[in-house]
Amino acid sequence: MANATGIPESDTSSQAQMEQMKGVLGMLREKWAAQPTIGQRFVVPRDGKAGVAAILYRPGKKAEETAHRRLPVFFNMHGGAWVGGDAVLMESLCQMLADELPAFVVNVNYTKADVESMPYQQEEVADAIRYFAAHEEEYGIDAGRIAVGGHSAGAHLACGAALMLAQEGFPLAAQVLVYPAPDLTIQEDTMEGMRRILFPEGGWDSPVASPARAPEEMLEKLCPALFVLCGKDSLLESGREYAIRLMDAGVAVKIKKYPDAEHGFLEVNRPDYAAEDPRKTPEQAAYARDCEEYLVRELRAMLG
Repeated sequence: MANATGIPESDTSSQAQMEQMKGVLGMLREKWAAQPTIGQRFVVPRDGKAGVAAILYRPGKKAEETAHRRLPVFFNMHGGAWVGGDAVLMESLCQMLADELPAFVVNVNYTKADVESMPYQQEEVADAIRYFAAHEEEYGIDAGRIAVGGHSAGAHLACGAALMLAQEGFPLAAQVLVYPAPDLTIQEDTMEGMRRILFPEGGWDSPVASPARAPEEMLEKLCPALFVLCGKDSLLESGREYAIRLMDAGVAVKIKKYPDAEHGFLEVNRPDYAAEDPRKTPEQAAYARDCEEYLVRELRAMLG
């Protein structure tokens, strides 16, 4: 998808490719929207704005055990280069987290960047968090134990939303950044193409868009961060540099690196993703199972 946007806008073939890409994305979105879910489809209401699509999950295995106590909350955002993917592609991972933590999981199906440019998506995530925090009694959740996280583009949105909320003094318990893209100013051909979609009027160097470039006085307000990084990933250095910036700002940071893992290894090695994905291998699956155990263990500690 990124390669299809990496041609100058003046090139008519580029425009044709863009329209073709949007057509394909539209068909995929219709397919995913009609797909049955193991969770509950929900639209988070917002005053004066379109609601935020999400899928909600509660513990299944430990339903009786958790019936009479408030649950921590985990907000998840999927990857897909900001214009692709869907929350349904992370269903089994979200239900696993709901069961194993146990927790109330909100799988945010944010508006894609070819429909609304940034920072619309970060605002959706922040608004969804504010909504559930304000309705903790209704949902049987604990607003004092909220974590936000995501994968790749979704981790980028988690970074930005956490930064937004931190500036207003909203207390998050943790942010989980799985192979994140915290710096959209990086000079790569594919990123140059994506910036035209994500920020048609500029602004990709703002703190919310590129948290790794935010001033230290903003970063020092952030909640503890957990990073999962891949050795075989063009985003590795960007993620590592952001982790270092957070540590320099006094934020508690933990980093789990898989030197031989490929970008996307965690989600693609689950049943939600197509079997023909080349990253779906026994080796990458073994890393994914190890990472799942690690995330559950760390999130239990961070969410109390």
